[in-house]
Amino acid sequence: MPEDSGKFADKVGAFAAPGSQVNIGTQIIEGQRQLTPTKFIPRGSVHFVGREQELAMLHQDLQRGDYVAIAGMGGVGKTELATQYARRYQQDYGGITWFNDRETNLAAEVLEFFLQLGFEIPQELRVSSLKEQVAWCWSKYPDSPLPILIVFDDVTDLANLAEVAPTDNCFRVLVTTRPQRLDPNLIQEISLDVLSPQKEPGKALELLKRLLGKTDRRVENQPKAATAICECLEYLPLGIELVGGYLVRDPDISLDIMFRRLQERKLAEAALQNRETINSTQLGVKAAFALTWQELDPLAQQLGRFLSLFAPQQILWDLVIWVATGGEEAENQEERQLTWSENELNEAKKQLYGQNLLQLVEEREGCYKIHALVRWFLQEQLTVSGEMQSVLETTFTTAMIAIAQGFAASPSFKDIEFFNNIVPHLEGIGERLIAEIKEANEAQIASLASVPNDEVTWIFVGLGRFYERQGLYKLAEHWYKECVNICQLLFAGDHPYVASSLDNLGLLYKNQGRYTEAEPLSTEALAMTKRLFDGDHLDVASSLNNLALLYNSQGRYSEAEPLYNEALAMIKRLFVGDHPDVATSLDNLAGLYKNQGRYTEAEPLCNEALAMTKRLFVGDHPDVATRLNNLAELYNSQGRHTEAELLYSEALAMTKRLFVGDHPHVATISNNLAELYNSQGRYSDAESLYNEALAMTKRLFDGDHPNIATSLNNLALVYYGQGLYTEAKPPFTEALAMTKRLFVGDHPDVANSLNNLAALYKCQGRYSDAESLYNEALAMTKRLFVGDHPDVAINLNNLAGLYKCQGRYAKAEPLFIEALTMRKRLFVGDHPDVANSLNNLAALYDSQGRYTKAEPLYSKALAMCKRVFGVNHFSTVMVRKNLTILILRQHFTPRAIWKRRLGQFVKILKAILILPFSLLWRLAKKLIRN
Repeated sequence: MPEDSGKFADKVGAFAAPGSQVNIGTQIIEGQRQLTPTKFIPRGSVHFVGREQELAMLHQDLQRGDYVAIAGMGGVGKTELATQYARRYQQDYGGITWFNDRETNLAAEVLEFFLQLGFEIPQELRVSSLKEQVAWCWSKYPDSPLPILIVFDDVTDLANLAEVAPTDNCFRVLVTTRPQRLDPNLIQEISLDVLSPQKEPGKALELLKRLLGKTDRRVENQPKAATAICECLEYLPLGIELVGGYLVRDPDISLDIMFRRLQERKLAEAALQNRETINSTQLGVKAAFALTWQELDPLAQQLGRFLSLFAPQQILWDLVIWVATGGEEAENQEERQLTWSENELNEAKKQLYGQNLLQLVEEREGCYKIHALVRWFLQEQLTVSGEMQSVLETTFTTAMIAIAQGFAASPSFKDIEFFNNIVPHLEGIGERLIAEIKEANEAQIASLASVPNDEVTWIFVGLGRFYERQGLYKLAEHWYKECVNICQLLFAGDHPYVASSLDNLGLLYKNQGRYTEAEPLSTEALAMTKRLFDGDHLDVASSLNNLALLYNSQGRYSEAEPLYNEALAMIKRLFVGDHPDVATSLDNLAGLYKNQGRYTEAEPLCNEALAMTKRLFVGDHPDVATRLNNLAELYNSQGRHTEAELLYSEALAMTKRLFVGDHPHVATISNNLAELYNSQGRYSDAESLYNEALAMTKRLFDGDHPNIATSLNNLALVYYGQGLYTEAKPPFTEALAMTKRLFVGDHPDVANSLNNLAALYKCQGRYSDAESLYNEALAMTKRLFVGDHPDVAINLNNLAGLYKCQGRYAKAEPLFIEALTMRKRLFVGDHPDVANSLNNLAALYDSQGRYTKAEPLYSKALAMCKRVFGVNHFSTVMVRKNLTILILRQHFTPRAIWKRRLGQFVKILKAILILPFSLLWRLAKKLIRN
């Protein structure tokens, strides 16, 4: 059953300044590159004839800036006309871009085009509509002194055109489509008809003659038969091409015989054909197809049926061989139902290509396409192939599902590049399944053709992960939602696949910060798995962890803890002894305790997880490096720098051995070690590592990415810590701009960047600028986290600190008190944040000379720091210093000095007044004794 694979952020501590928020592993890549307009035009046919009037009309309408559609039936030559136009008039355009409607989502194709060129949709747009995302892409298309021609070929649904077509007047839009009688207010239609004698005199014969070649004289020698053939085909170019190919392969057949065969076949097809699905013109083409089909070997026919299952515009031949031969894996060879060899497939392909049933995509080596009408005929042959239909469909879908399963487990950037070639075929299966379920009645829904019910979800999960990994959340959401719908229809009531699909959609929303939408899905998934599995089960533990992760992200620690504990206890009962899932659950709970400052409880869990992982994986392993990193992060939080440095260094060395070259894990641990150096004041070491990590992250994630923004913030903090404010400002500013582009509206990373830049302005004395940013950050975190949350307390504290620096004590005090009160509610008992708030409020009172209020707060903060960090931690040392200064200040204030001097004066005065009486009394006692 599909489950959420653990994000790297759940395993490796995020690198950031104390109090900041980071989303390592967020599924977003790339930003914007500077492009140069390019011209891509399909090769086109060397046998093109006629259409001069249409070419002239096309150019005239496009130069006026109109949207222009070439409309006509399948096989009439719409794509060829668009191709010939682009070639003839390419000098009039600064760039030419070509799209083929994949019959699934034209917007996805446009977005993928820009992704492949290096663009990336900004995060703030990724929750927007597809129309807005595509519009942004067009707005970034490079400038050109000449117009840019955009061709949308074979658009099946014109309603989608408004979602993807550019609106700027620098673009010229040309569409090919079958629907006719289009709205003239929206698009200028050029209807394309057959090569009839009335409109294109002699052009059909000319096309047939060109197809046969210069040395073939059959058209000249048998003009009546040639004319009769064209008439039988109703002058449709595709039909003439099919017959031409047939005649080329048999130079001895006369045109009279060809005409009789064609006529007989057409009559036979007419008797069998349902007239509601095919018109008379297509009937002629089908007759030509049938004659061609008869010439194919049985294996070539089977291959044609098989290829009809693939998306027609992009069929990689290597993929076809891999699918048809079972991936050449030894364990598959005995089980596979098809026994084709690679050589047999290549020979069969040559036949299909030679018969014009398969066309080469000239811009891609080893890539083929099938005309839509030909594919329709091939699919019809598939439906009448008996048991072979099931064999072919099962072979195809099984291979596609296997690829989807591999991708969904842990997608990398190379996986995405490869998966681009698979997506059209997977989407075809997905859309077919959706349509099949919508058309089926309740009884039929119980089973889907060619796709086992227990594997259906992988189609949708694979597509969802593919788009999510690129930050195309709208496209990912479509497939995750469809997965939920499909599962709820296929599996009535409670079912593991329904629960899994709910969890996947919930996790997508969590990763976008859409917590209110994520929570009911994760809650429902957990409730369903508990109803399904009475007692312990891995699916229940997984749902417990997912809901706990959501609560942890929101700072709802008291709600997350029992879920993490329940999941850990359950997994320990399920897997006696060492197991990776046990180690992961230990780490999850330890991470929660660390967030709460419960270090003494977190440490044994981290140590246990590390020891278990080392027993499970001897030598270097990513999980071992992860545990080392997490324990190091815990020690660093406690100020145990020597221990932390050893673990960070070991984790970094192991990760470098595991992942040669650039890798996100290497960059992450480098950042963590640099943060340790920074906290120790080893600024040179920290700066070097931060720069190395930033350069690597930029190479890994081209353009905007959360990891890059975090690295920029970290590098700026090194400069900030040294008082190098001029050097700190550019990376702080760049990080803020990037996070705003990445995350629409409110997001913790944006609030963190606002805080960092505000702190810089505060140190530079730019108080009004700092106040504006601090207020913006505070308002944002309050909107993000309703009620108590550590980030809200941090922002209250930061704004109060600014007011204190300005001497605006009346404004600072309630904010410091609110932050302290909130932290006490959040963290029961000792916690570094509580100690920090006690110290800050004490410092405020100290600044005001309210020493009697400041001293007990300093004392409490010092005692807490000693308990949390020990006596030598820099926080403990700082608070002790503050308390000492307060005590000294109390001793040397004017009032204190005046009180001491007054006391001394009183003592002297007493001595002066009392001394005579003392002397007289002594004299009296002496006289009495005498």
